[in-house]
Amino acid sequence: MKTLIFSLLLIAVTSFGHAQEVTQLEEAKVGFGSLDSKITRDGDSFSYDVEEAYAGEFSKDAIAFMQANFDIQDFINATAGEGYTSYIVTFKSGDGFLSADFDKEGNLVKTYQKFQDIALPLDVRREVYMANKGWTMTSNKYIASGKGDILDKEVYKIKLENGNQKRTMKLDPRATGSSVALNN
Repeated sequence: MKTLIFSLLLIAVTSFGHAQEVTQLEEAKVGFGSLDSKITRDGDSFSYDVEEAYAGEFSKDAIAFMQANFDIQDFINATAGEGYTSYIVTFKSGDGFLSADFDKEGNLVKTYQKFQDIALPLDVRREVYMANKGWTMTSNKYIASGKGDILDKEVYKIKLENGNQKRTMKLDPRATGSSVALNN
């Protein structure tokens, strides 16, 4: 019986001894945040292909998405030897893009964004519906610009159809509830 227990113990120790091998890890790389693998560079301009967790995540609030998923300080440190005085970074998705201009310290100076055929916010949808009953929205564009992370200008350009009739509507989302501009 002692021999059986000793043999089993010897087999167990030998098995566990061979199973615990040392694994050599590769060098970790520090990049530009969670978007590092999507960087493309064309001359002095940098573009990022945005990967959204759900449809419309980026277009819903592009500036907040950029601030949550991009570290400008890591980006500046990675390009430090190239002598840039400002950084223009374009974030692209299937719906549109955000162009952000940073100064040499990493402060957001200005932004410009343009998206096409996105889900409109509820208050904008209501305004379009109330002003155009019987019409169907065929396409839309959202264009916005501003200084820092504050938007100065926002406009939705909405194309509508009703049978053979077509209409283009321009809407400032900050002025919902008031009159809207229509171009027939």
